[in-house]
Amino acid sequence: MKVLEVRNIPLALVRKKLVESQERGFVVRSIAKRTMELADLLNRCEQPEELYGKLLDLGLKDITASMLVDVAPKSEEEVKILLNFEESVSDDVISKILELVNTYCHRSQ
Repeated sequence: MKVLEVRNIPLALVRKKLVESQERGFVVRSIAKRTMELADLLNRCEQPEELYGKLLDLGLKDITASMLVDVAPKSEEEVKILLNFEESVSDDVISKILELVNTYCHRSQ
């Protein structure tokens, strides 16, 4: 197997890719299995792939979008903590991020 690309993606998408690999016949070994278990345990969003895409559409870096999906912040202060990799983010974008997270992650809570 050869590494073709390196990107930061949310844990839920890592799990999806591991499951797809398993379905294609690849053997998922111990660290990958533990990653899948962790992804199941920590999943906070019903539609992580859609949220990740919307966050990237806002112009956020993949690492920031991944952290936002994984953590699913509930307040503007929590969002701001996860913006370390961004140059500057306006209050309007922070509000939009929180709105998106609430739409894709906190509906059933």
